[in-house]
Amino acid sequence: MSVLTLSLTAISLSTDAFAAALARGSKEVRPRALTAVRVGAVFGGAEGLMALAGWMAARTFAPVITALDHWIALVLLCFIGVRMIREGLASDAEPDEAGPPPGFATTILTALGTSVDSAAVGVALGLSGASAYAALVIGLASFSLSTIGYLIGPYAREALGRKAEILGGLVLIAIGVSIFVDHTWGG
Repeated sequence: MSVLTLSLTAISLSTDAFAAALARGSKEVRPRALTAVRVGAVFGGAEGLMALAGWMAARTFAPVITALDHWIALVLLCFIGVRMIREGLASDAEPDEAGPPPGFATTILTALGTSVDSAAVGVALGLSGASAYAALVIGLASFSLSTIGYLIGPYAREALGRKAEILGGLVLIAIGVSIFVDHTWGG
């Protein structure tokens, strides 16, 4: 696998994590570098570990992973997306006030939901003979983009108000549906 192909693959897999981290960051009043790094580490770790798990399981579990990953992504991302939309539509909240940021467990669930496609890519990488190094590149790309997404999230909230949370929820649902449709009907 060429460096360009690996880089484009890593960036493509990281866009979901970027969008989710942006939505997560929009719940903050002020971005904090340490929290941004933690959120980035969760997303980057999930992407990298899922790619590595897929790579390691390529020969044995490829049919199982590709048969389930789109269902896992759909359920997790839709659940979290609906929750964000409900919070964004809550009538008792101030329209441009940030609510409490999601907890660590929600961040982990979101990271898992956005990274299940990395397992399928890891399977493809393993079957193609690519090195396990590819999983590290995927994890680092996701870490970087997620950290940036979290840091600019509060500014997106300032520009959009509560609509940022609703938009973030819609984005997560769209990502889940897109993964599902792509894996179900995309070939």
